[in-house]
Amino acid sequence: MTLEQQIAQKLMLDLRYFGATSATRTPMRTLPTELAALIADTGLGGVILFAENLQDPEQILTLTDDLQLAAAASNSGIPLLISVDQEGGRVCRTPRSFTTAFAGNMALGATDERHGDGLTLACAAAMAAELSALGLNVNHAPCVDVNNNPDNPVINVRAFGDDPDLVARLGEAQVLGLEEAGVVATLKHFPGHGDTCVDSHTGLPRVDHDRSRLDKVELKPFADIIARQPPGMVMTAHVQFPALDSTELVGRDGKPVLVPATMSRAIITDLLRGQLGYQGVVITDAMDMGGISDYFEPLEAVIQAFAAGVDIALMPLRVRCPEDLQRLPALIAGVAAAVADGRLCSQALSASAQRILDLKWRFKLGNRRASRAQRLQWAESVLGCEQHRLLEQQLAQASITQVGAASVCLPPAGSWLLLLPELAQGQALASALRRFGDSSLQILVLSPRHHEDNVIRAAMATSDVVIGGYVSPRQSVAELGGMDDLARLTEQQLIRAHDPLRLKGLMKEARETGKWVVHLSLRAPYDCRIFAKEAHWMLASYAYHLDQTSPPHSASFDALARVLLGQATPQGSLPLKEVL
Repeated sequence: MTLEQQIAQKLMLDLRYFGATSATRTPMRTLPTELAALIADTGLGGVILFAENLQDPEQILTLTDDLQLAAAASNSGIPLLISVDQEGGRVCRTPRSFTTAFAGNMALGATDERHGDGLTLACAAAMAAELSALGLNVNHAPCVDVNNNPDNPVINVRAFGDDPDLVARLGEAQVLGLEEAGVVATLKHFPGHGDTCVDSHTGLPRVDHDRSRLDKVELKPFADIIARQPPGMVMTAHVQFPALDSTELVGRDGKPVLVPATMSRAIITDLLRGQLGYQGVVITDAMDMGGISDYFEPLEAVIQAFAAGVDIALMPLRVRCPEDLQRLPALIAGVAAAVADGRLCSQALSASAQRILDLKWRFKLGNRRASRAQRLQWAESVLGCEQHRLLEQQLAQASITQVGAASVCLPPAGSWLLLLPELAQGQALASALRRFGDSSLQILVLSPRHHEDNVIRAAMATSDVVIGGYVSPRQSVAELGGMDDLARLTEQQLIRAHDPLRLKGLMKEARETGKWVVHLSLRAPYDCRIFAKEAHWMLASYAYHLDQTSPPHSASFDALARVLLGQATPQGSLPLKEVL
């Protein structure tokens, strides 16, 4: 390969939107001729797809096929890495209407005491089977960050828990389940994003622990998994670790910036490759995230990452319209110039490109012997199949965890008021309660986001049971999709609704007037400490996502309904040490 072809292999673009202008938000669901030509002309190494790109099985298969055909038309003919973020829980890019949406990592962590790594392995294999059937060959999972910071805004429930050994065991099982089914796994976010209180989408987090502590906690899952079940990829974290590297770089404003792990040779080459012995492909987290883009120009960020020893730069630039097409050749030329002037080593770059090729050949990415019609038939038999749906329900039921005091026996009849963050969530729980419960049970659904306190108080007055639900912390950019979604997090209505003290006050009033009060922790269960005095009973589900059905449905709300009605006992165990 030429130098330019090697560089192109080291780039992975997001093709989320493509339209007339750079401000377009038109989802790219069919491959435009301009993008096909760009892939063929440059020999691009990979792409990442988002929910907007994925509509139905035939459309997805056509898109992934066309992407591979464009890659095959390049001079090198090397197949593409076609990746997706499919962690489970809130980070699930494929449509929930026809694919299986397993609860996320913390739900799996809650099942460990009874099930070990069995459910984790089974869910990963099922997830990989569905991704592979759609032509997706890389999953940016598992997240093996150790979430030991209750205020972590971006990892929290995406972690298996706060015990490094638990995270390592379940992370290893997830790597095995994905890769045995033919999908490349990605350990993330190295060397650890669990003990941060800043989201690297919006800032540059810093972890100040010493090396001894990092070895015991943050680094341990990565070290253990690399030693026992090395994954195809490891993803870097846009996080500063002064104990690992105190080097400073010059930022875009001319001021010094402590090097983030993504750009640190001491962390990527010396630690990850040298000390931990990882020989696979290292990929950055998205380079358009604030932790990088706020401090460095795109070309400089890519050069620094490659100099650190990174193999693939993920989302180094945006291609949203025909006018943007020249950005990719310009980036490739800029990296080539850095090789020419000695900032990058040509031998190291060549070895990096070879690691990427070795990964592609290992997973046989170029093999497509069946016709599209045959593969569509196969996909429709695998996607959301009965076996996977049963596994989804088994995980949801096994993960429901009682937090704190002993369970109570709620009255099976009378009037129950559901106060969940969104009306659709309340409707999903109400639907499950009606399906499984007594026909005389009356259920009213309200939401603090959509109803004023006086309306809620009037409903509480005529209710026997008040069930409040809360999502903490509120969803992050990573769960919505990426930096294009940043504005959605600042909606004032959403911020106002996300006020625990408001719900706490309502639940306190309900308890003082003799109502049975239940708190449902629908995400990271750290919120239980807020509602512990108000609730007679607290349950954690670690998940609140809904299938795209009408009426709304969710395996997690089905599981909660069975427990609330006394038809099932909470089987899960808290995968976090300090919740109350």
